[in-house]
Formats: sequence, C-alpha cells, structure tokens
Amino acid sequence: MKQTKFIGLMIINLLLCHLTFAQSVKIIFDTDMDSDVDDVGALAMLHGFAHQGDAEILAIMVSGLNPWSPGAVDVINTWYGRPDIPIGAVQRFGVYHKSKYARSLCGEFKHSPQLDEHTPDAAMLYRKILASQQDTSVVVVTVGDLTNLSNLLKSGPDQFSGLNGTDLVKKKVKHLVCMGGRYPADLDPNPWGNFKPDPCSTQQVVAEWPTRIYFTGGGAFADSVQTGRIFFQEKYKHTPMAHAYKLFLEGWNRSWHHSADIIAVYVAVKGYLPYFRLEDRGYNHIFEDGTNVWRLAPRDNRHYLVSEFAAGIDPRRVAEKFDSLMAPRR
Repeated sequence: MKQTKFIGLMIINLLLCHLTFAQSVKIIFDTDMDSDVDDVGALAMLHGFAHQGDAEILAIMVSGLNPWSPGAVDVINTWYGRPDIPIGAVQRFGVYHKSKYARSLCGEFKHSPQLDEHTPDAAMLYRKILASQQDTSVVVVTVGDLTNLSNLLKSGPDQFSGLNGTDLVKKKVKHLVCMGGRYPADLDPNPWGNFKPDPCSTQQVVAEWPTRIYFTGGGAFADSVQTGRIFFQEKYKHTPMAHAYKLFLEGWNRSWHHSADIIAVYVAVKGYLPYFRLEDRGYNHIFEDGTNVWRLAPRDNRHYLVSEFAAGIDPRRVAEKFDSLMAPRR
C-alpha cells in the first residue's frame, strides 16, 4: 500500500514537472540595447519570467552596431546567473546608435570580454538555434531595429539547415512579437524608433515574415506604464539595471521611464490578457521611410495589434506588476 502511494506521488510530481515545462515559452530576444533604457528593463523582466519557469531564453540578438551593446547584454545575463545564453549581433550594414549606459556597464560589471570583438553573426545564430528546436515552438520578440530579422529571412541553406531563412522561420517559429511604431499612425519623418533607422528591413519583415506578428506600440500607450522605480530602491542600487537607468535618466528629474519594450516582452511570454486589447482587423502599413499607419482594411491574417488597454485597466497597476516582474533577483 505504501509503495503504491509512493508511486502515485512520483507520477503526480512528474506530471507537474511536465506541465511546468510545457508552459515555459521558448524566447529569442532581439534588442538594440543602446539608445533607450527600456531594453534593460525588458531583459530584466525576461529573466524574471525565466526565474518563475514561464520562459526559457534561447538566445539574445543585438540589432545595432554599437560595439558595447553585446557586452551590456552579457553583463545583465551574467548578473542573473545565466552567462551561457548565446548572444549574436548584426555584423555589417546595421544601424549605429550612441548609448548612455552600454560602455559603462561593460566597465563596471562582469562580462565576457570576447563579446567586445568576437560576437557571432546574429543571422547565423538564429539559424543554429531555430534548427535545433521543435517545429512552431519558438517565440521571437524584437524590441530594436529589424535588421537581424531581415538578414534571417534572406539567409540561405547552411550547415544548420537545408531550408532558406523564410522556410526555416515558418517551420520553427510560433509567432513574432514586434515592438515598433506608434498607433494608429506615426508619420513623423524623424529617424527615431525601431522602424525608421532601417526602413528597408522594416518593410521586408512586415511584408514577408511568414508567421503571425503581434505589433506592440510606443507613444502615449507605453508612456502611461511608468516602470523602473524598482531599480531606485536602496537594496537594488548596486545592480547593472539600476546603473543603466540612473545613467539614462540623469537630468530627467524622475525615477521612471516608459515601458515600450517591456510591454512587448510581457506579451511574448504571457499574451495580451488581462491588461491589453487585441486589434485583429486590418494591417500595419509601412511607408518607404519607415513611418507607419494601422489601416483597418484589407485584413492581413498575419497582423495583430496590441496598443490599447483592456476595459477598466489602470496603467498604474500594470506598472506595479511589471516592476515586480523586473525586480532584480538571482
């Protein structure tokens, strides 16, 4: 009788472990990690989800040419106890942005010095990681320029897979979450944001990406979710995240920032509910200069938009939840 009970408990534990594993979302995170600091908060949240068993971080790609950005990513990964996460970066014909924090993070905190000069090519690393995963199992979330994703789509067969980039994505990726643009429209020609610095890549990815794309917006929507206060608490002041936020916000006279990239990570791991509303009509139209407008017709079955709150949602409560997920822990 005791043996039967023991076997029964073992089976229950195995089932619980299986359920936990099944609920873990496999994530490839694509970031510029340079011109804005919400990339830091988004990566912190992703590690928070990994700690909870909600996410498995397969790799992190850097979409810009700032030479300190891969090291800054590695600083955060290392601090969270995950120094072995593969990191790739665009190698040529990318966008360069200055950063208020990337170089300082590399100087102040532990990271792999090899990343400063020998970061693997992101498109090649995408192919290697995707080829090793089960079909339709990977969620890609991009919070930077779309250069890496464009290079991936244009890639050909190699030692990792006999498929071209588009077919490899179609086979292995569940969907893409893409932070970029402001909605319902961003017609400002100034080349800031994630769509306009490399507009050719943006047009290609938005038009040709073969899975669903969940677009998340910036602007007033992201501004209303004011996160980052957690990093200004005394017990977290010596963390890389606090260092980056303080450097970036110096002179702003505030201890919070918008949550554009952070919202995208939340949607990638947990979906749009319960905080947000999903727009499933229309499509995201990208102009030649990277400006965009969400048109309600015709319908593109690949395009979905998350850029509004669900009924009755207070953005301040969302910010509190996000800060708790971003809370530094090892």
